[in-house]
Amino acid sequence: MRLRALSHRNLPALLDAAVADADPLEVMPPVEAPPGWTDGRRTAFLDFHRSRSLDATDPVETTYAVQVDGRVVGAARLEPKPEGVEIGLWPGRSHRGRGIGGEVLTSLAVIARERGYTQMLASTTPENTAARRLLDQAGARVETDAVTIEAVVDL
Repeated sequence: MRLRALSHRNLPALLDAAVADADPLEVMPPVEAPPGWTDGRRTAFLDFHRSRSLDATDPVETTYAVQVDGRVVGAARLEPKPEGVEIGLWPGRSHRGRGIGGEVLTSLAVIARERGYTQMLASTTPENTAARRLLDQAGARVETDAVTIEAVVDL
């Protein structure tokens, strides 16, 4: 597994991975459109990444293409917050359950420490058992309500 900084060059491969192996609601904000990967959703996916990290004057986050065997299979991100750096991750469905999430989390922690952060933050839903397990393995302090799980990993 390798993390590659998202670029205009590998953004199409990230879109291809999302379309082939993820539901739009798993990998991008909701878009008013029929279900599935419509042309509008594909454009919105590209625009989302361009506006948040690639073309922004002041990027909101640093996004990485997750590669396995040289192929893009998902994405990860670091987003600075006042209390630490928020992490996000989505592996394609066919790559889940293979330990990639743990490898990505470890790599993100190294990058976060190098950038001077002392805490990584994560948010998920109570139903996302894979994310919960990953955060538990990382030693996260967790707060849960009926809708979200907020986790902090000390670096």
